[in-house]
Amino acid sequence: MSSENEPRYTRDENLPVLLIGLLLIVGILVTACAISVLWFNRQKASQPTPQQEIPAIVIPTAVMPPAALPTAMQVSYFSIRLPVVLSGSISGPEQIWKVTNIISLGYELSGQRYDLATFTRIDGQDTVQGYCINRGWNVPEKGTEYLLTAGGIFVPLYEPDADPYQRFSMIQ
Repeated sequence: MSSENEPRYTRDENLPVLLIGLLLIVGILVTACAISVLWFNRQKASQPTPQQEIPAIVIPTAVMPPAALPTAMQVSYFSIRLPVVLSGSISGPEQIWKVTNIISLGYELSGQRYDLATFTRIDGQDTVQGYCINRGWNVPEKGTEYLLTAGGIFVPLYEPDADPYQRFSMIQ
């Protein structure tokens, strides 16, 4: 027999509220974990990759306005973006060469005399020779670094703007 004065267990009455609260907290934690995993995956997948700058060519076009004088021309510009296409492999130090010797007018080709340069690869394993293709330009000093292009032309890596160094064609 129960009487009104007997204490009732509050645990029995609060159990559904506690279960709902616990389920709500677990749901919030699972949702937060799922959102953070999705966010980290998106951040990982959307990292920008460095892209090579694409050169642009600006071509002026002449447009004749209808009310203008025949000598007045309106010019409008539009740009064309061309992809960069590399032929051959130009990779790092194996294509960088140093001038080790220069002989003034030391090479003859078709009755003409040209400066002759000896190039040594940066790592010191290969040596080749080339004749100048820009007569009248400054002769480089020993130790000047050149880049060997895919076409067999030695182009200086660093040169003064006002007086460029000679370019050399590799002797096959």
